[in-house]
Amino acid sequence: MAVAKLNEYAQKARLDLRYEDVGCDGLDHIRTFTMRVILDGKTYDGVGKNKKEAKLKAAENALSILSEGTIDPLGKPNHGTRVNFQDNSCAETNFIGYINHYCQQTNRSQSYVEEERRGTPDKRQFFFKVIIDKKDYPVGEGKSVKKAKQNAAQLAWSALQEQPDWDRQVYHVLYFFKSLNIHAVRVQLLNPFIPLFSKDAVKDQNTGNSQNETSIESRFTLDFDSMEYLGIGAFGRVYKARHKLLEKDFAVKVVCLEEKSLREVGTLSDLLHPNIVRYYVSWLEHSEYQGDSDSTDSSYLYIQMELCDTKTLKEWIEEKNTQSLQDSKRREEGLSIAQQIVSGVEYIHSKKHIHRDLKPANILFGLGGEVKIGDFGLVTRDDDGDALIERTKDSGTVSYMAPEQNKKNYDRKVDIFALGLIFLELFWKVSTGHEKMFTEARCQNLPKDFPQTFLQENRIMELMLREKPEERPEASKVKAELECAKTFNAQNERQKNATV
Repeated sequence: MAVAKLNEYAQKARLDLRYEDVGCDGLDHIRTFTMRVILDGKTYDGVGKNKKEAKLKAAENALSILSEGTIDPLGKPNHGTRVNFQDNSCAETNFIGYINHYCQQTNRSQSYVEEERRGTPDKRQFFFKVIIDKKDYPVGEGKSVKKAKQNAAQLAWSALQEQPDWDRQVYHVLYFFKSLNIHAVRVQLLNPFIPLFSKDAVKDQNTGNSQNETSIESRFTLDFDSMEYLGIGAFGRVYKARHKLLEKDFAVKVVCLEEKSLREVGTLSDLLHPNIVRYYVSWLEHSEYQGDSDSTDSSYLYIQMELCDTKTLKEWIEEKNTQSLQDSKRREEGLSIAQQIVSGVEYIHSKKHIHRDLKPANILFGLGGEVKIGDFGLVTRDDDGDALIERTKDSGTVSYMAPEQNKKNYDRKVDIFALGLIFLELFWKVSTGHEKMFTEARCQNLPKDFPQTFLQENRIMELMLREKPEERPEASKVKAELECAKTFNAQNERQKNATV
């Protein structure tokens, strides 16, 4: 961990730190490597069997000399005052959090892989490494899985800071949070970034002013081109935009900066599932694209997301309603869509969120045809598990709201009720002006012919539409029942074909 400690020391003291490959000596089977630490102009060498070991030795030598009190953080004699590297400050830093935020804000994938474990059960040693965008970083070890991952993250964090494009990448992270004026935990997390930026680029922490703020170009127009307006919703405008560097199309949502938009971004950044619209990154600008560029009353949040088909489930249902009710293809497609929706809802609930606004208009299709749950503007937390806590009442779309949503105490089961009504529209021809049919369905009175055609589906939907939320099944149960319905329907279809 000496490399990470030395990096942190140089960072805090704002000293220039570089590593130099001096070379190697000896025959192939007894070759030794030499690496050099150059810290604020002073050099410290290390020798090892490979470059990694040599770099570690060089860092250890530098730390050893520094701890002897020969220099202070400014490189001046300190007359015996020791620099304490044993205060465990590194161990208290959440490097896993650093890596998570870095990958989130720079659109990178990450994973922690266990390399091995050693020792007896009572004296176990774990070894993990971080993989970021298919690149392996040094292995960290610890007496627990958590400690090993934390050490691996610390090593990866140190290695990342040596990348040529580091300054620009972390500036976007810092600028986003500082522009939102979000302090406490989030800004504290970003403190290690601050020494890396020039005074001209970063806002002064005390005054909040920037020396070149007026000259900052819109990131949206800088990074994207071929902007195409897709539509407007209750929470902002959506554009199809092509990323210049990636040469890939995305959806960029532009919303006024307020609590619900931050809540949506916070939730989306916590979710990664094939049946949920994927979130990539967010940033703040002081004007709306193609809006009032001189406005100083509002700030706008730009949310880069996965691009989906413009047709929603609402349009799919309307299209199917023009066809025959007994269309077997509708049943097959409807069941597949239902399975994908409930899979996404199961994941949302597993992350302790309640969507609160599930409806066909908020369910999209990916460019490959897969179902994507979107619009998390009304999402709320479900931290207390089964405990009902006080929430905002009447949040959602009235037609799909559960009975208890007109009160302040409800939980994730409101999403299950909405799903029951959506499933009815998937399988059955519900005409325009369907208030009466929905009113009946809310009381578990499904169309009288429905059970004859959809026996298995009818059984699970009656449970989903129970008035008491505690009597409704969890999303995982609904998912399992739909799988049974799919198997049941397939067997029936085979029997029909066999008798023809």
